[in-house]
Amino acid sequence: MNRIRLILALLAGKTLITISRLLGNQGSSFPGKMARRIYPAILEELAAQVKGKIIVVTGTNGKTTTSNMLARIITETGAALVHNKSGANMLPGITTAFIEKSSLIGHKQFDYALLETDEANVPLLLKEVDPGLLLITNFFSDQLDRFGELDNIVKMIKDAVNNRELDLLLNADDPLTAHFSDLNSVNHFYFGFTATSYDSRESRESRHCLICGQELEYRCYHYAGLGQFDCSGCGSHNPEPDFTGHNLVMNPAIELMVDDLKINSPYQGFYNAYNVVAAVAAARMLGINEQHIQKAIANYQPQAGRMEIFHINGRPAVLTLVKNPTGLNQSLTTVIQDHASKNLFFALNDNAGDGRDISWIWDADMEVIEDEQERIKHIVCSGLRSGDMALRVKYAGYSVERLAIKTNLKEAIEHITGLEGEKTYLLSTYSALFECRKILLDLQKRSAKIPVQVPARG
Repeated sequence: MNRIRLILALLAGKTLITISRLLGNQGSSFPGKMARRIYPAILEELAAQVKGKIIVVTGTNGKTTTSNMLARIITETGAALVHNKSGANMLPGITTAFIEKSSLIGHKQFDYALLETDEANVPLLLKEVDPGLLLITNFFSDQLDRFGELDNIVKMIKDAVNNRELDLLLNADDPLTAHFSDLNSVNHFYFGFTATSYDSRESRESRHCLICGQELEYRCYHYAGLGQFDCSGCGSHNPEPDFTGHNLVMNPAIELMVDDLKINSPYQGFYNAYNVVAAVAAARMLGINEQHIQKAIANYQPQAGRMEIFHINGRPAVLTLVKNPTGLNQSLTTVIQDHASKNLFFALNDNAGDGRDISWIWDADMEVIEDEQERIKHIVCSGLRSGDMALRVKYAGYSVERLAIKTNLKEAIEHITGLEGEKTYLLSTYSALFECRKILLDLQKRSAKIPVQVPARG
């Protein structure tokens, strides 16, 4: 009977994936949701077909970029991989990824499964799959109305992995992951940076020692709570990294060393430098050779709305997800480090997937745009809470004469990409991201068919 239900669930899932794709949708969550109703054990059974390791990637920021880079490295070796690359990172989306790659009878073996998942979903996922490696990128304040305080998320994940036989790959520069070493039966590995010349001046998230509660002191501060830290109360500090990033150069693309391995990446921003180190560290733990790692990262193009580049009217438009103060700070830093003249677009929604509370935009250091007004020619705000974002931009000191509100996403994107400037940066919350991406893809196709006309200045 279970075999029949499995086959019916697979058939339903594959049919729904096909229909969804024909309709122009991602087809990433609904097929898995329906298949799970038919056969609740489908994910557990399909995950058992993985011959090698199941790798789970989680954390507040960077999990999609890190997992996508790691997927590119793994496929560079020719290995058979299951990966929820669309970013649908709850149980239905992960189930869909397995359904898409499986045969109709569920008999297909995979070398690896690479599963990106939401932090709050880790305990649920670990009830159905048995990972060999869990990679945690970082923990930052994010959607407090959904997840609660950071301590709750950290405790929930620690409880879920305690007494399990697995490898943990953790960010040594994050005080909230640095103390996972007290878990039982778990092998701990760390990645991080040596002190760099990029000592950030942005306001930092409050970080206190998990052992004694004392406020931490930073020898070198990178961003948010990441850096080289010490506790004057109990003497705790960064664990020694097993995989160390150093000799970092951002000009604007990333060049760095991970131990003795030179890495070149098309990505920009310190936050992506951490993602690169994490992906390299995981690849080395899987035993992948240096040549495959170097080639895969060098050739990897940003995607899924994470610094993804479109070309419209002969000029680049860069789309990236922002969902919390840390992400917004780092995206704005990347914008400012780009010395080209540019336009800036914000799409702010407050749907369930974004978090209903948008007060986080006031915690971000948006004041950095005030001194960048010579190069930021125009700012357009869109989305359900466009007025709130425009108000935040105004209070950041940006000229209201060059600030516009356009609630319709399509009209807003068409407007911003048609204005003067060498480049457009589009920053979007989650529920608007895929619609923005569809609009940009359409504009890219349309602009490729007509002669390029650069708008006159003035």
